[in-house]
Amino acid sequence: MRILIVGSGARENALRQMALAAGHSLPEFGPWDQAVLSLPKSSIDENTADQLPRGQNVICGITDEAFESLAQKRGWKLHRVLEDSIYTKDNALLTAEGAIHSAGDYYPKTLREATCLVIGCGRIGMELIRMLRALHIRTIAAARRKESREAAGEPSVAMEALSSVLPCADIIFNTVPAMILNKERLQSVKEDCLLLELASKPYGIDFKAAEELGLSLHLESGLPGRYCPVSAAKTLLNYMEREANHE
Repeated sequence: MRILIVGSGARENALRQMALAAGHSLPEFGPWDQAVLSLPKSSIDENTADQLPRGQNVICGITDEAFESLAQKRGWKLHRVLEDSIYTKDNALLTAEGAIHSAGDYYPKTLREATCLVIGCGRIGMELIRMLRALHIRTIAAARRKESREAAGEPSVAMEALSSVLPCADIIFNTVPAMILNKERLQSVKEDCLLLELASKPYGIDFKAAEELGLSLHLESGLPGRYCPVSAAKTLLNYMEREANHE
């Protein structure tokens, strides 16, 4: 394949090396079989956009209205990695491992002494719960749907009962991109609790309220590209090659 890789992050640089090793080419000028934008949030500058012809295959992650409008106007064919079940499963594994690694960096004790609370039982939340419990770390799951709580296993609570477990959590991982930990709920959190935001915008933790309360909050979205860029690049290249085979 002839590939254009947009971006200069660790994942993009690893992807360039991996693509070349796999026999693909990275020409500076088009046409290209695929144009790959940065992840997890994808955007494009005007100069690059002007180089992409109508009908260009564009691989992207989370996009905003401005990008969607531009893509429609230019007639690009968007391939959304977050709609691919294989990619999202692999990405969830990398994100969960990265989240535990980040928690170990910030938490001053061994994680096995902590009580962890994972908010949200989607792909990332479930993998995170599984990994934490495999490490014999006490982990509470919180989810809206009863089926999700049953899949996560005990201990687990409904979102309506979240305030009942917040005071006992030493580390809170949020995976839900909707306001869950507002100021009222954050007032129930321990002063020395570690908060890790894993979701994308609009996020699930009130950043301003957390700062006002003096809580330790860290934005950790997009972990695979930062924590394990080579593995993240491999996952992305696998997706690209599958999509090429479907063309």
